[in-house]
Amino acid sequence: MTEENPLETVSVITEFNDLTEFMQDDELDRALELAIKCIAQPEIAATKAPKLIVELQAISFKFAVKAVEYATIKKDRAGTDNNHRKNVYYSTKEALDRLVDALKYAARA
Repeated sequence: MTEENPLETVSVITEFNDLTEFMQDDELDRALELAIKCIAQPEIAATKAPKLIVELQAISFKFAVKAVEYATIKKDRAGTDNNHRKNVYYSTKEALDRLVDALKYAARA
């Protein structure tokens, strides 16, 4: 990982644990696992990048669908659990898309 204070690292991992407990979504857990691996080892081998890109983009697609589901079918007022889940899915989808873009760029270099 980067030169970070160990307490900050523990704090981030704790926040991830809180998020996974709230969301109860195995794909979210997998996305977080893959993102942590990218942070810990940013030098991804060119042979591994395509598989990782496809997996992350597929998870991003699922999150986009889940966000729309929570925004339309399970529509709820702001501050509710369903509203929070919708926001997590939207945010995570966007972050995964940016990570995939970075991996594509890195794989070409």
